Amino acid sequence: MGKTDAKLLRLEAKFNAADDRRKEATARTAELEEELDRLMSLVRKAEEKEAKKAAATARAFDRVMEARARSLAGLLVKVRVRKRWNTDDEESEITILKSLVADIEAMTTTAL
Repeated sequence: MGKTDAKLLRLEAKFNAADDRRKEATARTAELEEELDRLMSLVRKAEEKEAKKAAATARAFDRVMEARARSLAGLLVKVRVRKRWNTDDEESEITILKSLVADIEAMTTTAL
């Protein structure tokens, strides 16, 4: 076997080793992609559940604000709900304010 052939055999061995590492990396990438797909499915399901819970919370908030407070204790219920509610939006703040004002007006009208 000539000197050139020995070199080619060494290069072939290095190529084969590199190709084996590439195949292992490709298989690992495929495994991770499968895991990612599974996790993304779980995330989508969790987001759907979160949206349902958020809608239920919004409905509960609306029911609290629509209910008429008849005493200071009732007003304080609304104040506590306001503390827990996401009041970053102006619409929620207006809803809370209108509800509290309507309650106070109703209380003062019946007190007269």
